[in-house]
Amino acid sequence: MGVASGRQKVNFGAIVIVACVGVFLALTFSNIFLLNRSGEIANSVRHEQERKLVEHELNNFLILFAHAQSQVSDWDASYDAFMGEIDDEFVFDNITSWLWGDFGILMTYVVTPANKTKVAVLKETRLKAGQGEYIIEENIDLVEEARAKFQKEFTTDKPMPAAQLLKDILAGPEEGRFAWSIRPVNGRLSYVIAQAVAPNRAVELGNHEPDVLFTVKQINKDYIAAASEKLVVEDFHFDYLDSVKNEIGYLPLVTLPDGRIAHARWTPDDPSRAIWQQTLPVLAVPFFITALALVAIAWRFSFMLRALQKSEEQNRFLALHDALTGLPNRLFFDRELEETILQRKQKRCAIISLDLDRFKAVNDNYGHQAGDMVLSAVSERISERLGSSGMASRVGGDEFGILLYDHLEQDKLECLCEDLIAAVNIPVLVPGGVAEVGASIGVARWPEDAFTVKAILRRADEALYISKQNGRGRVTFVSHQDKATLRSDPEEEDRRIQQLKALLARTG
Repeated sequence: MGVASGRQKVNFGAIVIVACVGVFLALTFSNIFLLNRSGEIANSVRHEQERKLVEHELNNFLILFAHAQSQVSDWDASYDAFMGEIDDEFVFDNITSWLWGDFGILMTYVVTPANKTKVAVLKETRLKAGQGEYIIEENIDLVEEARAKFQKEFTTDKPMPAAQLLKDILAGPEEGRFAWSIRPVNGRLSYVIAQAVAPNRAVELGNHEPDVLFTVKQINKDYIAAASEKLVVEDFHFDYLDSVKNEIGYLPLVTLPDGRIAHARWTPDDPSRAIWQQTLPVLAVPFFITALALVAIAWRFSFMLRALQKSEEQNRFLALHDALTGLPNRLFFDRELEETILQRKQKRCAIISLDLDRFKAVNDNYGHQAGDMVLSAVSERISERLGSSGMASRVGGDEFGILLYDHLEQDKLECLCEDLIAAVNIPVLVPGGVAEVGASIGVARWPEDAFTVKAILRRADEALYISKQNGRGRVTFVSHQDKATLRSDPEEEDRRIQQLKALLARTG
């Protein structure tokens, strides 16, 4: 009844502690889950808003930029001015002054079908024809794309409608008649747009190869600062990456000729931080009270639980160890031997059966307390001699079983056994005098001397008692005995061993 009651207390204490922890964890995780989920939803909504705002802002800027340029490229006067001899006054009024002064377009080129610059303007300065052609060469793909879109959209059997350009712009860069990109120009990040120069009236163009109006507008600090303020995002800028990145805070824009992808980037805002900051103070008080209550309940049972656990651990230890010497007992020894042989934990092993000589005289002359002192001292010496090469156990009153994993060669094994005998022979100081005992040893090796657990133990025991019969204080190896000495009949061997044990018990 006492054992059953103790088990119920251990289980009850563990259940109470687990329940307290479970309640606290459930409360904690449920609130954390709700806060995290709320934060994730808020972050997701905010990040999607940021992405749409950035995308909308860039599209608006591109539309305004393209629309400003289109007022030159899709104008009858421009078409007429660029077809023949260049009209310097027209260039000054409508490109040099207007595109730069009103729209901040840094560079403007009129590119011929042969991809030569017919007109080149830098800010307010009219350049000579041919100057700055390296810019066109670096962006020739956009020039060709604009010309190809023009040829695809307007053929000889499809005259150009008057409102076509605005529709193209509103359709976006993929569907519109203009080609665009964000690229470094002279080392500065810039918007670049190419549009075919065509009249805004319905004409039969035939196989006409149009000139292309190519413009560059730098993305400077003022533009980025204005965009950041308008978008209400932090650290808004542009960057080039080796691959498309659709993560939060990234917006892929265009692929450059060298394979890199231009991205708009910014530091995303996380509303979840504000949710946590505002919610945690409110939750702190009930969490603190709940934690105190649960700690008080758990603490009430902690001492009992620790005592019971310590008792159970001690009981488990005592179930497999000798209470006097602390060595593994016979049950532990048998289990280890079975695992070694049946599960093939080792390729080879040796069993050493060691029995004390003259131990009965110690009990008779000095008492059982002295006998216990001798057993403890002998156990320590045996363990020290073995070290990590094997396991010693007390399998009987004054009998020890040793499972040896290393030093299995004949010469090393003989040295170890002689060393064990010498260690046992050292006198032990006991109350009332000095106790002197000896040791006899029997050795059997697996798998050389036997194949099964039962057989190897029997061989080692029989070798031990042969050592006893032959004068004690010696070592007997199964492999050194004549086959007739070690009988093959298990029942006869067991009877013989029992007889020898009874004889030795009487003689000590």
